Amino acid sequence: MVVTDEPGFYEDGEFGIRIENVVIVKNADTKYNFGGGGYLTFEPITLVPIQNKMMIPQLLTPDEIEWLNRYNATCFDKVGDLLLQQGKMDVLLWLERETEPIEPIG
Repeated sequence: MVVTDEPGFYEDGEFGIRIENVVIVKNADTKYNFGGGGYLTFEPITLVPIQNKMMIPQLLTPDEIEWLNRYNATCFDKVGDLLLQQGKMDVLLWLERETEPIEPIG
């Protein structure tokens, strides 16, 4: 199954932001499987980096920073290879800059 994941924040009368991805719903490989029903997880289809400049790292947990860095690294690895093959070095440099990892605070 394919769905969209669209978390967002809207300030009434001011502005709004939304991070949107198309994802595949698939079975999750988990340590526990309560009642044998299984769990589901998402795998992104669209691979657009989440801009670090939108982040306030001090408000993120270490797990959130790890997830963001892993997601952006996947974007760079998969999309970057295509850009390199196509010779689009200016876009590759942009992608590299936009997917730089956030350093954990503290």
